[in-house]
Amino acid sequence: MMKEGNLEKVTFKEKVSNLFKRFKEFRRRNDNSTLAQKSAKNGYLFILPWIFGFFGLVLYPFIRIIYMSLNNVTIVEQSYNYEWVGFDNFRRILFEDIDFVLEVQNFVVRVFLYTPVIIALAVIIAMLLNQQIKGKAIFRMIFFLPIIILNGELLENMAQYGGMDINLSPFVLDIITTIVPFRVLGLFIELFSIIIEILWYSGVPILIFLAMLQKVDRSLYEAAAIDGANSWSTFWKITFPALRPAISVSIIFIVVFLANFDGNPINAIILSSKQDGSRRDGYASAMALIYSVIQIAVISLLFFITREREKVRR
Repeated sequence: MMKEGNLEKVTFKEKVSNLFKRFKEFRRRNDNSTLAQKSAKNGYLFILPWIFGFFGLVLYPFIRIIYMSLNNVTIVEQSYNYEWVGFDNFRRILFEDIDFVLEVQNFVVRVFLYTPVIIALAVIIAMLLNQQIKGKAIFRMIFFLPIIILNGELLENMAQYGGMDINLSPFVLDIITTIVPFRVLGLFIELFSIIIEILWYSGVPILIFLAMLQKVDRSLYEAAAIDGANSWSTFWKITFPALRPAISVSIIFIVVFLANFDGNPINAIILSSKQDGSRRDGYASAMALIYSVIQIAVISLLFFITREREKVRR
């Protein structure tokens, strides 16, 4: 602040500084929000990029797929032409395209059969990897390595060329079939290939359950051992309650992984429908929409079955 005689000249910087001070004082006097409300505001600001991404990358394409499924879509000179057909595409898919319907039925049955097996296997392996053993970091890497290096196409090629099967020489096969019936041996080989495939899907659930196990206080197990609890009681009273919140998350991953796996024949049917000149993108969009609704329904049903219910207090 500069003085000239009895006059005081205030610089622009000082005016701005005084204005900010008055604004802060005004906010301090009129801000009656609680700590929880302030935390909520910070939370909304934190997820704001995700909200923009959801509307731009998820919601808009989903609405566009719904619109395209109600039309016959053709591409002429790099532009889309729409012909409104209503629910005709859905009628053709559900009542005429028997291949898609059968594959969807197989997918639903496969999910309900595979999911409990994957969950149980992932829990067992996570408990084994959580033990104090030498080289446990290497074992963890081995179980998760297929998720990193193997994609659906490579896994499909492995299955096609016998990479997931037991290949026996004719001499060994003759010796085994003299002891074990050929039907039983074929069933064992088929079961082995299914187990290998299930292990491929268990990598992420194993890591999820392993992370949950590492949060359990070791003193709980020591107290249970002092009280004379056996391993079975310890699992159901301590280990399983700690893993239960992660089961729903694992189920969502398993269903999505099985549904979007490159080797899933439903994805090939949708892609071939898109490339068919008589159907184009509208028919394929209707297929994708039906498939998405089925995935959501399966996830919702499994989540409802496995969700943690609150005990009613009397």
